[in-house]
Amino acid sequence: MADLCLDGDPSCAHLWLRSSGTSRKPFFWPRRFEDEKGMPAGLQKLFHRYVAPEAQPTLIVVGLALGPWGTGMQSSFIFRRLAAEVPGLAVVSPGLQNENILEVLERIAPMYKQTLLMSYPPFAKMVLEEAVRRGIDLKALNLHVMVGGEGITEAYRERMWGLLGRSESELESVWSLYGSTDFANVGFENALTIAARRLMARHGLAERILGERDLPMLFQQVPVQTHFEEVDGELVVTRMQGIPLVRYRTGDHVKFVPREELLGALRAEGHDAEQAVRDAGLAVPEWRTPFVALYGRIDQAVFFYGAKMMVEQFKTALEAPELAPFYNGRFLVRGIESEQGDSMIELSLEESDALRAARLEEVEEIFSRAFEKVQSEFREVRKLAPGKRHVKLVAAPASVFELGWKTRHM
Repeated sequence: MADLCLDGDPSCAHLWLRSSGTSRKPFFWPRRFEDEKGMPAGLQKLFHRYVAPEAQPTLIVVGLALGPWGTGMQSSFIFRRLAAEVPGLAVVSPGLQNENILEVLERIAPMYKQTLLMSYPPFAKMVLEEAVRRGIDLKALNLHVMVGGEGITEAYRERMWGLLGRSESELESVWSLYGSTDFANVGFENALTIAARRLMARHGLAERILGERDLPMLFQQVPVQTHFEEVDGELVVTRMQGIPLVRYRTGDHVKFVPREELLGALRAEGHDAEQAVRDAGLAVPEWRTPFVALYGRIDQAVFFYGAKMMVEQFKTALEAPELAPFYNGRFLVRGIESEQGDSMIELSLEESDALRAARLEEVEEIFSRAFEKVQSEFREVRKLAPGKRHVKLVAAPASVFELGWKTRHM
């Protein structure tokens, strides 16, 4: 590792951050002071509506992994730096302890004008659902949610809006960032990217505008001291840092699209994303950087009957309303063979009272019908072999998912 450091000197680091280990084994990344000194100013722009003097008092709740993991530790550090300059801005870092987050929402958040919860999508959803069960008035808290670590569907966003007591016009109340411990931030959602993505989703325009059938996450590129390239659909990064990156292959499947090109393509289909933002009573973001379409990991796929099925497609199907009682946001999926040698998809969901009370075969069928709607190859297999069991559902204990909570993005 020392040989990889700048000038072969690991003492360049004042902080070591641990990656998630998505690519087999976790890696430790050194951070120099120079790598971080511009971060507070950068986040001050991205989080302007939370850190501006007129937005105070505001509470930032860091519900991200702490300890050696990068995002939670750096978020806490940066917002504490900003809070020293902005009276009324405060930070609390309960980490991934849901009970601690709920305690913050009950006891501290009511004292603030607004609260921003930063977390990973499954955890944020679990926290909000439990808060509603406990009778916490999330609407009165003026709670916003920023998620990262994995993509979200528009069904997820709408579910979160419902839990928050918000309408669909409040576009910026549930949003996401895209980045990594390896190379920092790449892009962020704002009112314009969310409006554009929702228009593509509502009218089935993803393939016509972006050339791929699946609906990607849509971000606006962060203007930073990093060189981004798209090489054969993969994000490649060059960046000066503790371990310099030179055309570093990230394994992320992305597409960069000039802002005006995507907005123009939407207008050509009869849909104006900028007007949708105005109709929501919001100002159109002035950022002119390109849009970043993120499709997920290049290697996150399950092969079934020779067809490549993306993890994001499973997530979309699982977020069908009829599966809501059984799905808390965490799942594992893999291809297996039955005892008869037939290809099957093994889908593990976290065990719950609802799953224990249900007949798994019936839940398998509900999922299969939902998956048919987003995966045409699976639909064709079902047509060719009607009555055959193609999905094996497993109700797995929470411990099975512990190694998989920290995913690639953010």
